[in-house]
Amino acid sequence: MSADDRIRLKPSKLRRTSVRGLVLRFVFGALVSVIAGVVGQRWGPLAGGVFLAFPAILGATLTLIEEEEHQRALAAQDAVGAVLGAVGMIAFAGCVWALATRLPAPLVLGVATAAWALVAAALYLTFRTTRQ
Repeated sequence: MSADDRIRLKPSKLRRTSVRGLVLRFVFGALVSVIAGVVGQRWGPLAGGVFLAFPAILGATLTLIEEEEHQRALAAQDAVGAVLGAVGMIAFAGCVWALATRLPAPLVLGVATAAWALVAAALYLTFRTTRQ
């Protein structure tokens, strides 16, 4: 894996994001959370949790891509990353659903977060390996 393929945190990228873009992402994320809450109230927490996993990440990321990325290759990479992260969030939701009534909440959240990170990282590494 080359240095360009590594996952990096770039705080400088945040400074280049407009306030409007940050507000738009926040509002979109909040809207998806409210919709997931309504779905959860209507059809139960399982439906709400699964609903929340994919749209929250994908929608916010695609908004970013459309607004800030004008190069097709970078936009496609970001979309793939969003999908991989969303699948990880489904693993998170599954862990919470399976363990919430059996373990203390902090432990459940820790296990679910680890599941999300492991699934997303494994998918990322698999995707990067198959593309090379």
